[in-house]
Amino acid sequence: MGAHLGWDLAATDSGFEARNIESAVGEEPKLLTVARLGNQLNPSDPAAYQRVVRRLSPYDGIGPGPGSWEDAVRLQHASSERYPEEVMGALSGFRALVMSADSASALPGLLASALAGMTASRFPDARLYLIESTERLSRRYGVARAMLHVGDQPPEPATTGEVFSSSLYLMADVNVGLAAYLEPLVTSLSPHVWAMTAPRVGGVIVLLFGQPVSSATLMNLDLLSLSERTALLAPLRRVESVTVEAYTAALRWWVSRLDLVFSHLTEPSNHVKDGSYHPPTAVERMLAFEQFCRSVQTIGSSRDTHARRLTLFHALDSLHGLNPTLTFERATTLSKMEPVLDELRKLIPAEAQPVLLPRAATAVDALRDVQNGFFMATRLRDGYLSLPNKNGVGPDAPVPLANAAREWLRVLRNSQHGLDKAPDPRQRALLAAHTGDLSPRISDLAYLALLEILARPELLRGRHRNSQRRQPLR
Repeated sequence: MGAHLGWDLAATDSGFEARNIESAVGEEPKLLTVARLGNQLNPSDPAAYQRVVRRLSPYDGIGPGPGSWEDAVRLQHASSERYPEEVMGALSGFRALVMSADSASALPGLLASALAGMTASRFPDARLYLIESTERLSRRYGVARAMLHVGDQPPEPATTGEVFSSSLYLMADVNVGLAAYLEPLVTSLSPHVWAMTAPRVGGVIVLLFGQPVSSATLMNLDLLSLSERTALLAPLRRVESVTVEAYTAALRWWVSRLDLVFSHLTEPSNHVKDGSYHPPTAVERMLAFEQFCRSVQTIGSSRDTHARRLTLFHALDSLHGLNPTLTFERATTLSKMEPVLDELRKLIPAEAQPVLLPRAATAVDALRDVQNGFFMATRLRDGYLSLPNKNGVGPDAPVPLANAAREWLRVLRNSQHGLDKAPDPRQRALLAAHTGDLSPRISDLAYLALLEILARPELLRGRHRNSQRRQPLR
C-alpha cells in the first residue's frame, strides 16, 4: 500500500505511522508535471509529439464511447464550413478531435497538423503542452474514499460495478481532465481566454494561443443569452501587451503550485483525529477544494452578473473548510486583502504576473469601490460611516469604511438566503446608506482567494482534532 500511494510507512505496535514520501525525502511531489510538445523549428513533425503516445497510450480504451470520433469529425467539418473565419469553430473542432481520438497513437499527427496550421495563420506563437497526471494522485484520492467504510461496514459495489464508489463523481475532475483546477488558469484574463484544454485519461493537452482571444463570438449568440443579467466586463488593461513567455511562465507556475496543493491535500498527517488518520476529514477537504475551484471556474466563464455574485458568496462561505483563517470577513475586508495582493506580487514570479495578477488587482479595486457607494453625507465623516450599535443600544458609532463595506457585503450575501433572520437596525442603516452599485469584478475575489492558496499551499496543512489527550499519529 505504501508503494501504491507513495506513502512512507513506519510500523509501530499499534499500526503504522504514515506520511507522503515527498514529505519524508523533501522532494517535489511530481503528482502533476508539464512538458512542451512539438518541435519549435518544425511544428508539423509528428515525431516530436511521441511523448503523448508514451504517456497516454496505457489508457487507450478508457474514455469516449463508440461513434465519438465520427461525431467529432462531423463537428469539425461543419464548423469550418459554416464559420470559416470564426476562431471558435477551429478551436472547438480541435478540442473535440483530441478528446475523441480512439487511441493515443492518433494524436501526434493530429497535434502536428493543428499546430502547424495555427502558427501559419491566426496564432503564430501558439504552443502545445502536456500536463501529466500520475496515477499516484488518483490513488491517494481513491484510498481516502475507500476508507470511509473502515470500521463501519465493507464497501458496497455500485450498480455499475465499481467497488469504491463513495463520492466518486463529486471529485471526478482529479481523475480525468483537471477542469476545475485548470480552467481558472486559462480564464485568468477573463473575458479574454489565452489557452484551451483538451482532456484525455492520464493527462491534459493544453493549446496555448500566445495571445489573448476575446470570448465574444458570433457563434455564442443564442436566445438564452438575451435573458442574462449581463455583467458587461470590461477587458483588463494592457492585456494585448502580454507576451507568450508570460503565458508559458504562468502555466508552469500554476501546475507546479497545484502539485504542492495536491500533496498537502493527500498528506495523511494533515487529516488526523485522536491521533489516527481520519478518512472523512480527508475526503471533506478534498471535496471542499474541488468545489471551491469549480466556483472560481464558473465565475471566470460566466457573463451573468447575478450568477457570478451568487457563486462568489458560495465560494467565500466554503473557504473556512480549507483553513479556519480564510473567512468571508477576511476576504471582503479591503485592509486585509490589499496586503494579500502585495504578498502575491512577491511570491509569484515576475514573468508570470502579467497573466495571473491583473484579475486579482481588479478584485481589490472593486472591493475598494464598495466603500465609494456610501453616499449619505450625514453618516460619512473622515473615512468612517456612522452606524447604530449592533446591540441597538446607545447612540450611533463611527465604523471604518472598510468594515462598513464588509458588513454591507454580508447583508447582500444574506439577501441571497431570503434574509430569513430579520435585519437589525444596523443592517438596515447599511442598506439605506449605500447606492447598491457594485462592480461585476467583485466576483473575482474568489479568484484572488484561489491564487493565494496556490501561492501559499501551506494554508492547507491540517489541524489535528483530538477529543481526548494527544496520541501518537497512526
